[in-house]
Amino acid sequence: MVSLALTPLDNLVFDTFFTWIPFEGAGGSATTYLDGYAHSRLVVTMLICLPLTGFALPLVEELYFRGFLLPRISHLRWRAPVLNTVLFSVYHFWAPWTVLSKVIFMFPAVWLVWRKHDIRLSIGMHAGTALLMATIGTIALILGLVP
Repeated sequence: MVSLALTPLDNLVFDTFFTWIPFEGAGGSATTYLDGYAHSRLVVTMLICLPLTGFALPLVEELYFRGFLLPRISHLRWRAPVLNTVLFSVYHFWAPWTVLSKVIFMFPAVWLVWRKHDIRLSIGMHAGTALLMATIGTIALILGLVP
């Protein structure tokens, strides 16, 4: 819900600073980048990518950023979760207009992981929401709810 609520912020940053970047998804809807592909190809692609982008990739990101990097910058004390969140957000360099919303969205989880010393919290949030959204998107595509 928070991620969806931050979409207008992403659009504002894109429209203000990044219109010079040719971004295929910047069309009239969130699914503009899918236009022109056969429905069957999209379904097969989404089903293949579901375990990868819905679970494996977020898991690897959490293992690196929260499991490996965060403990190694803990000497920064309260600045460690801030730096970790910023580095994670900037790491998504293919969509620089989303850095601010990623910082807002991820910081509470990163702070909680840092405070509780329990990476399972961010794995559950990140991989859990990514898998949920990828599954909902795939089902919507299969049912024809996405044009």
